[in-house]
Amino acid sequence: MTALATRAATFFTDSRGDPRLIVLAGVAALVFVAVHVVQIFDFYLPSGQFKIVHVGGTILLLMLVAAAHARAAASRIVHLGLALAAAVVIWYVLVEHQALTRQRSFLPNDTDLVVALVLLALAIYASLREWGWVVSTIAVVGLLYGYFGQWMPEGLLHHGGLTFKRLVGYTSIPYFQGLLGGLSELSGGTIFPFMIFAAALQATGCVTFIMQMAYRIGGRTRAGPAQIAVISSGFMGMVSGSSVANVASTGALTIPLMKKVGFKPEFAGAVESVASTGGQITPPVMGLAAFLIVGMTGIPYGEIVLAAVFPAVIFYAYLMIAVHLRALRFDLDASEQTTLVEEFASPDPVLVSCLKHLHFFIATAYLVWILLVENMPGRAALEATGLILALFVLRELALSWRGLRAVLGNTLRLIGTVASDGALRGAQVAVVVAVIGVLVDILAVTGFSQKLSFFMLELAGGNLALLLVVAAAACLAFGLGLPTSAAYILVALLGAPALVQLGVPLLAAHMFVFFFANISAITPPVAICCLVAAKIAQGSFFKTSFIAVRLGLPGFILPFLFVIHPEILGIDAGPLEAAFVSILALLGVATLNVVLEGYLLRPLAIAERILLLPAAFGLIHPSLWASLVGIALLAAVAARQWLARRPAVRT
Repeated sequence: MTALATRAATFFTDSRGDPRLIVLAGVAALVFVAVHVVQIFDFYLPSGQFKIVHVGGTILLLMLVAAAHARAAASRIVHLGLALAAAVVIWYVLVEHQALTRQRSFLPNDTDLVVALVLLALAIYASLREWGWVVSTIAVVGLLYGYFGQWMPEGLLHHGGLTFKRLVGYTSIPYFQGLLGGLSELSGGTIFPFMIFAAALQATGCVTFIMQMAYRIGGRTRAGPAQIAVISSGFMGMVSGSSVANVASTGALTIPLMKKVGFKPEFAGAVESVASTGGQITPPVMGLAAFLIVGMTGIPYGEIVLAAVFPAVIFYAYLMIAVHLRALRFDLDASEQTTLVEEFASPDPVLVSCLKHLHFFIATAYLVWILLVENMPGRAALEATGLILALFVLRELALSWRGLRAVLGNTLRLIGTVASDGALRGAQVAVVVAVIGVLVDILAVTGFSQKLSFFMLELAGGNLALLLVVAAAACLAFGLGLPTSAAYILVALLGAPALVQLGVPLLAAHMFVFFFANISAITPPVAICCLVAAKIAQGSFFKTSFIAVRLGLPGFILPFLFVIHPEILGIDAGPLEAAFVSILALLGVATLNVVLEGYLLRPLAIAERILLLPAAFGLIHPSLWASLVGIALLAAVAARQWLARRPAVRT
C-alpha cells in the first residue's frame, strides 16, 4: 500500500535493479509521458484508443518496473511476460478499434473476450501490487455480484444477472466501459498531468522549500515539528494525489522529530496522518479530487475550489490549535531545538529564499489562474510543468553557469527525472482508478446504486438528519482502505443521489460524501494512513488511529455543517457571511478539542468541561442565539482560567 510513496522516486535510480531493464522502463516512461502530452494538446487519438494507451501503458510500465527490480530470475521473467501481454492488448485494441466500435459493439467475438479478460487480469494484478488487496478484492466482488445477481435475495441486492459475454464487455471492450470508461479518460487527461507537475515540484527543489517555509512559520513554536508536519503536509497533500504517499514521504522526517521533542509515538503518527489527509481537501488542487467532482457533477472547477477554502482553513487551524494545546499540556518546548535548525533551517533570509524559488510561485500562480479562467486542467498542469522547468533552468544558468555542455546535460537529466518519476506516480494512481471503474460501471448497470439511494431514503423515512447519519456511515464503510480518488468515486455514486433527493444542494451533497471518503483514511479499523504512520513512529496502530480521529474531528463534523450551514461552502452567501459562519464553526470544533484534551490555559476542572460542551455545540448550531450562548460560555471559562493563572497580588 505504500508503494506510491516509497518507490516512485527511486525506481529509476535504484542501483540494485537490472540496469538494462531500468533503462527500458525509463524509455517506456518517457514515451508514455510524450503520448499524453501530445494527446492533451492535439487530441490526435479517438477517446477509446487513448484510454487503452493510458490504461494498457500504465500496466506495461508497472510490469517493466517490477521486472527491473525483481530479485529472482523467475519473477523477472514473469513480469516481462506480463508487460508483453499488456503491449499485445494495446496493439489489438488500437488495430481493431474501428471494428470494435462500429461492427462488434454489441456482438464481441471470442478474441475480443480473451483480450478483455487478459486486460482485466493484468489490471487487477497491477492494482494488487501497488495498493494491496482491498481495491482488487472489491472489484472481484463486484464482478461476482454482476454475474450471480439473480441468486441474491429479493430486495436491495437482487438483479436479473449479466451474461458472461455482457459482463466481460462491461469491463473494457467492446463497450469501452469499466477499465476503459469515463474515469480512465479523466485519469489520463487530468490526473496524470498533475502527477507530472508534482514530480516537477519535487525535482526543482520546491518540496524542500515548502519544508523550510513550514519551519519558518511553525518551527519555532512550542509544538515545533508538529506544526511543521501540519503546514508542510497541507501543502504537499494538495498536489500529491495520495494521503498515504504524503505520510510516508514527509512523515519519515517529521515523526521522528516529534518524538525527539517529547510527543508520544502515537500522537506523532496521528498528527502526520491527519495533516496528510487534510491535504486532499485543500485548494487549489485538492489531491486531484476536485477534478473528479467536476466530472461527477458538472459544477465548474472554480466553484468547487472556492467552496473548499473555508473548510480547509477550519481543518488546519483546528489541527494547529490541537498540537499547540498538547505541547502546553505536557510542558513541551521545541522552540530552541537545534535538531530542527539542522533539518529545516535555510541559510538564506526569507526574501532571498523566496526569490531563489520564484519558479514555484510563478508556476503555481499560473496554474491556479488558468484553472479558474479556463476549464482545461490537464493542459494547465502541463503548461505549469513546462513553465516551472524552464524557470528553474534559467535560475541555474544565472546562479551557477558551468558551460553549455553541463547545462544541456543537466536539463536533459531534469526532464528525464520528471518524466520518469511523474509517469510512475501517474501509473500507480491510474491503475487504481481504472480498477474501481469496473466496480462503478457494474453497480450502475445492475441498478444497485439507484436502489441503494432509494433504500437509504426509505431507511431514513424522509428524515434528513437520519439520512445524513446513514450516508456518513455508508461513506466511511465504502471508503475504508481505498485511495482518496477511488473512495470519492464510489461514495459519490452510492451516497450523494439520496442526499440530493431530499433537497441537499448538489455541491453540498458531493462535498459531504467527499469529506467522509477522505477521512476514512484515518478511521478505524483500516485507517491506512495511520497504519503507515504507526510503523514509522513505532507506536500502537489502534492508539494512533483513535488519536487521529480526535485530531481529525473537523473532517467528521464539517460535512454535517455543509448541510446545516451551506454558507461555509459559499452557497447562497457572500464572503463575509461565509467567513463569519466559518469562524463560529472553528470555535466550536476547537472547543470540543479543548474538552477532550482537558486543557485551555491550564488543566480544566470537571465543571469547566461540563460548561464547554454546550458551548461547543452552541457554536456549531445554526441558531445565532445558540452561537451567542456558546461564545459567552467559552469566554467565561477562558476568563476564569486566565484569572486563575495570574499571580496573587500581595498587599
